[in-house]
Amino acid sequence: MEILEIFSTPICMRPLEDVDALNAELTAVLVAESQAHPGIQRSNVGGWHSVPDLTLRRTAPFPAFFQRMVAELEATLRTLAARRDLAPARYRYGIQAWAMVMRQGDYTVLHDHAESHLSAVYYADAGDDVEGPSAQLAFARPGGGFAEIPGLPLFPTTCLVRPRTGLLVLFPGYLQHYVHPYRGQRPRVAISFNVRAEAMAPPSP
Repeated sequence: MEILEIFSTPICMRPLEDVDALNAELTAVLVAESQAHPGIQRSNVGGWHSVPDLTLRRTAPFPAFFQRMVAELEATLRTLAARRDLAPARYRYGIQAWAMVMRQGDYTVLHDHAESHLSAVYYADAGDDVEGPSAQLAFARPGGGFAEIPGLPLFPTTCLVRPRTGLLVLFPGYLQHYVHPYRGQRPRVAISFNVRAEAMAPPSP
């Protein structure tokens, strides 16, 4: 019997190395900002959501952080392309980014970023590791509702990702997702961003 797996949806999880100092600086800056400014309301219920202007900031640590994110993004695209025997073009990236600081009880509702090619979340500080689904990132199965086979969960409706400090998660922008309520005491600090890729013309011979 041949089984054809179709319409797979990659969720790419990249634990980054040598980011302790960068994480500490990002966390300090963003927690202080969350205490000084009210933030905005988007998919968040509670919590602090920054204005989505992080890629425009020229003060440390943001330029170094996004330089690293672009490098990780390009490495991820190369890996995904190689799995399908494809060669990625050279791209120019448009990135819009914001920060989320969650405290106890904060969560986000189901949403997507369908206007983007890729979306991402990076955990500068994943907060307290609490038992259960505290602050876990939940992805909803694409395609709407369907009937489950009793006692045989072949087609799960959600996929959970447990936050870890230094973890970068990349996924297609169309994929609906939400965040379970955070149950820890320490602030949970994450940076999310949307990516649109524009193919660049090949260099002249």
